[in-house]
Amino acid sequence: MSALERLAVATTAEERAAAIAEVRARMLESGLLAMVNERLHKSLDRHGLLAGIVEGVRSAFSADRCIVYERAPTGKSAVVAAEASMLPPLPRTVVLDGDLRKVFGGLTLRRERIPERAAAYGEGARSAVAMPFIVDGRVEDAMLLVFNQTRRLDDSDVSALRTLAFHVGLALSNTRLYERERARRRQAETLERVVRILRDTQYVDEVLLVFAVTVSHELDVDCAAYSVDADKLERRAVRVREATSFTPEISVVRTTLEPFLNLEEPSEAQLLPPRQRHALFGEAGGVLVPLRREGRLWGMFVVRAEGGPLEWPPEDRSTFFRTLGSHLEIALINAYAYERELRRAQERETLAEAARTILSHTALRPLADVMCRFAASLVHADRACVLRWSGEAYETVGSFGGDIDETLAASGVDLSHRAQRPAVAPSADDRRVQRLIDGPGYVVIPLSRTLSADASGDTIDAFLIVGNSRQVRFARDDLRLLQELGALLALALRNLELYEAMQRANGALQESNEFKDDLLAMLAHDFKGPLTVILGYCELLVEGEKTSDEIQRIFEQTNRLVRLSEDALTLAQAQAEGFSLSRSVTDLGAFVDRCVESVARKSPRITLEIPQEPLMVDLDANRFRHVVDNIVQNALKYSEGNIKIKVYGNGEQAQIKVEDRGIGIPQQELSTLFTRFGRASNARRRGIAGSGVGLYISKKIIDAHRGTLTVRSIENEGSTFTVTLPLAQALTPEGVS
Repeated sequence: MSALERLAVATTAEERAAAIAEVRARMLESGLLAMVNERLHKSLDRHGLLAGIVEGVRSAFSADRCIVYERAPTGKSAVVAAEASMLPPLPRTVVLDGDLRKVFGGLTLRRERIPERAAAYGEGARSAVAMPFIVDGRVEDAMLLVFNQTRRLDDSDVSALRTLAFHVGLALSNTRLYERERARRRQAETLERVVRILRDTQYVDEVLLVFAVTVSHELDVDCAAYSVDADKLERRAVRVREATSFTPEISVVRTTLEPFLNLEEPSEAQLLPPRQRHALFGEAGGVLVPLRREGRLWGMFVVRAEGGPLEWPPEDRSTFFRTLGSHLEIALINAYAYERELRRAQERETLAEAARTILSHTALRPLADVMCRFAASLVHADRACVLRWSGEAYETVGSFGGDIDETLAASGVDLSHRAQRPAVAPSADDRRVQRLIDGPGYVVIPLSRTLSADASGDTIDAFLIVGNSRQVRFARDDLRLLQELGALLALALRNLELYEAMQRANGALQESNEFKDDLLAMLAHDFKGPLTVILGYCELLVEGEKTSDEIQRIFEQTNRLVRLSEDALTLAQAQAEGFSLSRSVTDLGAFVDRCVESVARKSPRITLEIPQEPLMVDLDANRFRHVVDNIVQNALKYSEGNIKIKVYGNGEQAQIKVEDRGIGIPQQELSTLFTRFGRASNARRRGIAGSGVGLYISKKIIDAHRGTLTVRSIENEGSTFTVTLPLAQALTPEGVS
């Protein structure tokens, strides 16, 4: 039977009063539950729900104050989550002791008389009731209904409050699920934005700064990133929301944080040692997330929440920040790879520039100075020098930067004794050490080695020494670069030695060539005088009435010697200073007619065809006569048939064509015909005398006249030589000399 039915059938005053109280309790309970449902329909936010409930409960019970406390993360205090009051507000945080400790332990309390020092109820409180809210089996919140006058709540009121607490606990469970889902969605959106922004960054410092700024903005927290540096963690990037707020320290000791850095999961700020926690988080909460690169500890990032603990539950928070750290690790790996490739590209360019520099220097000291500058700038050093063995000691042949004596003293290089290695081949490790010696503030790179005269071992002829004033060891990459640069410099020194040897050899060869040319010119000139006298007497004897075959033979051989001496003299001039031409405008047809006139009288095999109109060309008559004589004499020598000579015009050119029906020239030997001492093999087989310089000299003379000499020939059928010269009116001013 319901309360209303019992009220209807009640006969006594006691029954009626009990039924009325039950009806009032049921109505109060229904009103409170309706209020909870209404708040749930309006908002799934936890604080919004609690704020609506405290106002409704205070009104329903005509209380002076209704408060909901939530347990602080430390577990030693409680924080006001919602308050509805007709009185001044309470302090935000109270110590969790006395009645609050009992309520957060799961008990319901009724106080008709409140102790004077019970700060949780507020000043002037006389009576109260405290009710725990159980959420997922744990008390996280407690509601206090406070009255400023003595009031005793009956069992029906307490029952209604308990029912309310039960339903509020269910509602808070729903809000927790909603907030967790909202937090996860926010986490996913934050991760997506962080990954998208990190994807567009390339450098390590840029990655760290972008990460810190993005996380701080997205999560409304302070963020800092640290990297390992020996026994410390150095801050690389930081973002705080307000300039006046706490800023994590620049450097923290690594040792006390090592247990937390070795973990895979993030660590809460409360777990850290007090000193390190204060250095990174101050009085706030947050998490520390270790970072690794290629399996090794790289550093960490810290997220600091000024307003207390971070928003999400610990299990979700740990997963989120570990995922966030994984994305940062991937971005760091990519940034390091990009910087490494960029650095190597710059190193390759620097080494290529060093190689180009080597090719542009032929003197030792300028080269050594430039390479010292390259070495110092390549590894950010202060000074560098090149030492070279002079025969008695190592001397400085190039340097860069400040005084090198300090670095030389630190390196231990003995300048007065020549460094020597054992003749026995060292192991791989020994070779590595011998190629490069380094220590605090210096690097010594052997540059060249030559086998000593007694073959007792390898000696080092030169060193590259690089130093810095910080007295710290050079990094592994710096040593690798210096080794490569040292190899280039060793090659440059070897090239300089070879260049100097080549210069000496070229000087000796030049001197020998000059002596040869002078000797050839002297012999040709000295032979020509006596031969001219002999030739004159031979001509007198030949023109006499009685001419024997012997005299005719002497005359022919003397003519041959004269031509050979002229060829030799011309060849000597061509090898020495070249031709100097004395040109004049000449009719080419008349000129060729004069050249072959004397030969044609003695040889009826020659026929000459010249044009009626003059072909004016600009030539040196003495030089060009040598060309015509050579070509015509060759045609007579290598042919027993008729020789046809034709002079004609061809556009803006004049041509001389000499055609014979002689032994011809093999096709494969045409390309070497105009070289010095070039002769056809069939002429040598037939025993036809010749020096092989006539056509070479002829082509030189024709080239000096800006003309061409070509040949067409078929072996055993004959040859045709064609000389082409520009007409005088077709010459440009530059072509006239």
